[in-house]
Formats: sequence, structure tokens, C-alpha cells
Amino acid sequence: MFNINYIFIIFAVSIIAAGQITFKFAAQSLRILPSQSLLALLRDNAWPFSLVALALFFYLLSTLAWVHALRTVPLSVAFMFNSLAFIVVPVAGFMLFGEPIPRFFLPGITLIIAGIVLVAGW
Repeated sequence: MFNINYIFIIFAVSIIAAGQITFKFAAQSLRILPSQSLLALLRDNAWPFSLVALALFFYLLSTLAWVHALRTVPLSVAFMFNSLAFIVVPVAGFMLFGEPIPRFFLPGITLIIAGIVLVAGW
């Protein structure tokens, strides 16, 4: 039986993945010099720190959606959907940052999806 709160769970996981990708963009833009003063550090890294704030905002949205979904979806089922981030984030890393995909990624994706289907009882 379909439960609208599964949409909130997928939204929460998607936003968490977006937060991780935003953290990566921030990390790549961050410039820290050993002799840099705190004021210079803040001034020189306004963009990366803004990205970190955006990623934290994504986490807030994700948390709100997650809490809403847990009103009717059992935690034992909902938590399995977090593993979707283990698919989305590496694919985004490959597409956006040119990061390598692990050798056994495709079989891993298959196992993750099969596990979600089994636990969710579809």
C-alpha cells in the first residue's frame, strides 16, 4: 500500500545527497593558508562558507521531511532508504567531479535496491 510519507523519505534522502554534494563544492573552493588571520580566512572564503551554510540548510529541510515521514512509516523500514544516498552521491561525484566509480559499484547498487525492496515489503 502506498504511503505519501515515502515521498517525504525520498525527499529527505535526496536533500541529504544534495547537501553532501554542496559540501564537496565548498571543500574544493576553500582556501586556507597557515599564516592567514581569522578575518582574512573569513573574507577569502565567503563563497565556500556560504556553500556550507546552504548544505546545512539542506540538512534542516531533510530532517523536517524525515521527522514528518516517521509519523507513519516504521523506522526499521524508513532507515533502509538512507542507503539510496550511497548510490546518488557516488554517481554525482563521478558526474560533477570526475571521481572514479568503485569497481563493484553496479553489483552494490543492485544489492542496495534489493535490500530496500525486501525490507519495505514490496
